[in-house]
Amino acid sequence: MKITLVERQSARVAALRYTGPRGAPLARFWRATVGPLLAEHGLLDCPRYGVMLDDPGATLPDRCHYDACVEIPAGLTLPDAVEATIPGGRHAVTHFKGTAAEIGAAWTQFVGAALADCTTRRDAGRRPYEHYPRGAVFDSRTGMFDCELCLPVSS
Repeated sequence: MKITLVERQSARVAALRYTGPRGAPLARFWRATVGPLLAEHGLLDCPRYGVMLDDPGATLPDRCHYDACVEIPAGLTLPDAVEATIPGGRHAVTHFKGTAAEIGAAWTQFVGAALADCTTRRDAGRRPYEHYPRGAVFDSRTGMFDCELCLPVSS
């Protein structure tokens, strides 16, 4: 697993809250709720983020909170969405390519590897997130997608 340390810029986003288990149910939320809203407002090719608000290892699956976010231009608001900011700063980042069923294990491996370096600590004041850059791919036939896993860190 290749991990890089990068300085990321803050991003203004519209967020839709999901509560429930990760994996296939969360993927359905993206396809059935978030995707149509993005299409309706011409935002399908805008950068997107998935922000984990709870530790899935310490929170019951049906109580996990996750914000599905899209970068929005100034002045635009989306119905049923809350405006938020993805904080910038230093992040450990790795590329992920796989399915919704595989991303949980990838996160576990990534966080362990990123924090194994004694010079890096998790920044508890900022949430980890998935970054789906402009042009990120989702294959509806296989369920495969790619994104960046981003862990806020401090030294």
